[in-house]
Amino acid sequence: MNRQANPETFFANYTKRRSTLPPAAWLALRVLVLLVTLALASVLALYPAVGLKLWWGLAIPIVPALLVVAPGLWRQVCPMAFLNQIPRLTGKSRARPLPGRLKNAAFVIAVAIFLACVAARAPLLNRHGELVAVLIVGVLLVALAGGLVFAGRSGWCGTFCPLGPIQRTYGHAPLIVVPNGYCPTCVGCQKNCYDFNPRGAIFADLVDTDPRYAAQRRLFIGLLPGLICAYFMQGPAPEYSYPVYLLVLLAGCCASAGLYAILTSCFPLSPHRVAAVFAALALLIFYGYAGPIILATLAHFLAFTAPEWAIAASRGTGLLAGLTLLIASLHAERLFHQAAARAVELPVDNQRKTQLRTRFGGKQGATVTDRESGVAFPVAPGATLLDAIETAGLKINYGCRAGLCGADPVVVCAGANYLSAPSDDESATLRRLGLEGKARLACMCRVSGPVVIDRDPNSAGPSTTPAAASPPATDHALSAGVKRVVIVGNGVAGISAAEQLRRLSSSLQIDVVSSEPLHFYNRMAIGRLIYGRTGMDGLQLIPDAWYGKNRVEVWRNSIVRAIDRREQQVILATGERLPYDRLILATGAHATTPAADFLSFANAFVLRSADDAQALRSAAQVRRARRALVIGGGVLGVEAADALHHLGLHVVLLQRADRLMNAQLDAPGAARLTAYLEGIGIQVLTQAVVERWEGKGDLLRGAWLAHGPCARADLFVACLGIGANVQLARAAGLHVERGIVVDAAMRSSDPHIYAVGDVAELPGTPGGLWPIAAAQAAVAASALLGQSASYTPPRVVLQLKCDGIDLRSFGEISARPGDEEFTAAPGDLAWWRLILRQGVLAGALYVGPPRSAKDFTRAVQEGLDLTPLRAELRRGDLTALARLASGR
Repeated sequence: MNRQANPETFFANYTKRRSTLPPAAWLALRVLVLLVTLALASVLALYPAVGLKLWWGLAIPIVPALLVVAPGLWRQVCPMAFLNQIPRLTGKSRARPLPGRLKNAAFVIAVAIFLACVAARAPLLNRHGELVAVLIVGVLLVALAGGLVFAGRSGWCGTFCPLGPIQRTYGHAPLIVVPNGYCPTCVGCQKNCYDFNPRGAIFADLVDTDPRYAAQRRLFIGLLPGLICAYFMQGPAPEYSYPVYLLVLLAGCCASAGLYAILTSCFPLSPHRVAAVFAALALLIFYGYAGPIILATLAHFLAFTAPEWAIAASRGTGLLAGLTLLIASLHAERLFHQAAARAVELPVDNQRKTQLRTRFGGKQGATVTDRESGVAFPVAPGATLLDAIETAGLKINYGCRAGLCGADPVVVCAGANYLSAPSDDESATLRRLGLEGKARLACMCRVSGPVVIDRDPNSAGPSTTPAAASPPATDHALSAGVKRVVIVGNGVAGISAAEQLRRLSSSLQIDVVSSEPLHFYNRMAIGRLIYGRTGMDGLQLIPDAWYGKNRVEVWRNSIVRAIDRREQQVILATGERLPYDRLILATGAHATTPAADFLSFANAFVLRSADDAQALRSAAQVRRARRALVIGGGVLGVEAADALHHLGLHVVLLQRADRLMNAQLDAPGAARLTAYLEGIGIQVLTQAVVERWEGKGDLLRGAWLAHGPCARADLFVACLGIGANVQLARAAGLHVERGIVVDAAMRSSDPHIYAVGDVAELPGTPGGLWPIAAAQAAVAASALLGQSASYTPPRVVLQLKCDGIDLRSFGEISARPGDEEFTAAPGDLAWWRLILRQGVLAGALYVGPPRSAKDFTRAVQEGLDLTPLRAELRRGDLTALARLASGR
C-alpha cells in the first residue's frame, strides 16, 4: 500500500520515522541558520534600510510556504528552537515541569505576542531596523532561558513561541514530514504535541476534551484571514492615526472569527474542514499581497525589473499555496476517519463508555474492559495483560513480572477462557494469596479475546482468604527426621523457602525471624515509596492471615545475635533462643556506601528497604530539597535517579565507569539510556570519581570530583551495589568469602545450615534478582528435607523499572571469538544485540520505547531457537520474533 494512503504510516509519530540526515548534518544546518539570523540582525542594526527590506521582503514571507510543505524542516533548523534545546543537549537544563497556570495560558500568551508584533509593524517595526534587531536577539535569549529552566520544549518552542500558532495552522497537514530531531524520547512536556505527530495534532486540538483549549485554537484559525487582510489593506504606513489602524485590525479579526463561529455553530460542518478552509484562505490572502513584495525584493537586490506577468503570477502563489494546503488537509482527514474506523469498539456499560483507542499504533489484538473505570483498551498481539494495562495508563502494581511475587493480581469478571493457562509458578502464587481460581496475575496472562477485569483483587468476594498448603501425600519432614526449621530473613528467599517447606510437610514447625517490622513486601517497587502518595498500599505481597493459615511463625522486629551451632540454636538479641534441626540463612545484603561515615550525615541515604525509601521521601519534604545526587550508575542507581526525578528533584547521576549499567549494556545501549534520562531532565556524568566529600555539621554539601568541579546537592543517595550480610555466618564459623559458600543444594560448610538469596555464594550466580532467590529457596527447602535437589540457574531477563523506557538484558553483553552476533541498525528506534554461541543464545539486550520489547523478551525468556531467523537478524529485522514468540 502507498505510504500516503496507509493511515498507520501517514500518521506515524516521530519515534517511528527515520531522519533523512545524520545528526552532524542537522547540527551544521542549525548553526548555519543561527549565524545567518545573527548576521541579519547585525545588518538591521547597522544598515536598517537594507535589513528591513531583507527581513520583511524576503525572510518573513517565505516562512508560511515552508510551513505548508515541510514544517518539520523549520522546526529542525529554527534558531530559537536550537538555542532553546542547547541546555538539554548539553545536560545543563534544570528540566523543571512548566507550572500549570503557565501551561494553561501558554497558547494565549503566544497569540498575544504574535498579535502585538503585527500591531507594532506599521508604527515601529516596518521603520526601525535597530528595534527589530533588538527583538530578534531578545527572543533568542528568551528561548535559551526557557531551555535552561524548563523540560523538553515547554520553555518556548511548544508553548510561548509566537510562531507556534502559525505553525500549527499552516503546517497542520504537511506534504513532507521531517521528524523531530531534538527529543530522543517523549518527556510529555506539552499537550497534543505538534513535534510528536504533526499530522495528527490538529485533530486532537480541535476536539480536545477541554473546551477552552479547543476554543482558543479555533479562535486563532478563525481570526487569521481577517487579520492578514486588515493589515495588508492598510498598507505598510497608513496615513491615519494609530488608534484607527488598531480598530481596523480588530474589526478584521472580529469579522473573520465571527464568520468562523457562524459556520461551525449554525451549520453541520466538520470543524476540521472549516479550519482547513480558513487556513487556506489566510494563505491565499497573504501571498496575494506578499507575492509581489517578494518579487520586488528580489528585483531590488538582483537589479532587474519584474514584468507585469511575473507580478500577476506572484499573486497567484497564494491560490496555489491555499489549494495545496486544502487538498492535503482533506486527504489527511479522509485517512484519519479510516484509522478511526479501524479502532476496536468494545461493548461496555451504557453509563460508562470511556474508551481508549490506539488509532495509529499498528494492528490491534483482543480487547479488555476495566470494570471500575469503564475503560476499554486493546491488547497488542503477544503482549501481556500487564503491558496493556500500563499502556492504557491505568494504575496497577508490578513486581518481578515472572509470576512469583504476586504484585499484580486482577479479578477476571468475564472472558477467563480467553486468557493463557496459568503456569505452576502463577498458580502457587495465587494459592498463597488466596486467589486461585478467582484472579490471575496480569504479568502472566496473554489475551486472545474480549475480557473484563477488575484491578481490585478484593472484588473477588469476601470468601477470598489465603489458602493453606494442601497436605502432601508424603510428609517429607517426618521421613527426614526434621521437626523444626528456622529461617533468618523474610525477603523473597526466606518466604519462598517457608512456602516450599510447607508444601513438602504439614508437620514441620517453621519460624521466620526478621529484623524489619513489616511482613514480606515488594522490594522491587520501593522506588514508588519515594514519589508515590499511597505509602505501603499494594506493596505487601502476602495477606497477614496467610502466616496463621500455614502455621508459619514470624518474629518481626527481631535481631539474631548469634548462632549456636553445637546446640543448634538461634540466639535473639532479646535473649530468647530458637532451636532448629535445620537453619536457612536468607539474611540478604546491604547497600555499599562510598565512605565509612557516609550514612552519618542526615541527608545521605542508601536505597535498600522500605524504611530507606520512606526516610528519603520524608527528608526531601522536610528539607525542601531541590537537588539530588545519585552515586552509582548501575540498575539501582538509574532506578533511584528516576524515582527522585518523579518526586520533582533535579537529579545528577554519577557513574564511575565509561557508561551507565556497564555490566548489562553495551556502549550503544547505554547511549540510548543516557539520552532518555537526559531527555527527562536527569544529568548523567560518566567516568566521574568522587575524590572527597564536603560537609558542614551533620549535612553533606557536595562531592568533589577528581576532574575538578564540585557536584552540590541537598540529598545524596549511594547506589554502589550490595554486599552480602555475612557477619552472622562468619561469627558462627561458617566458610565465608564474598558470601556464604554453598554447594549445588545450597548447603553451607555446616550440613545443618543452608544459605539462599543474596547472602549465598555460588559460582556464576548473580545477586539481587528475585527469580534466582526463589529458585535457590526451593532447592534448599527440598534438600534439607532429604529430597534430591540441585540448583539450576533460571533464565532471568533483567528489566529496568523505569516507566519511559523498555530495557532488558540477559547473559553476556559482548561476543567471544566464534560467536554469532546480531544487532539493530544504528538508526533504528530501538537498539538490541543478540549473541549466539554454538546455536544457543548466550546474551541479549534491548533498549527501546516503553513496552516495545515484549516479543524480544518472550523469545529470550523461553530460550526459543533463533537459528531459523538468521537472515532477518543479520538485516537488523526483529519483526520475525513476534511470529516465533507466538508459535506461528
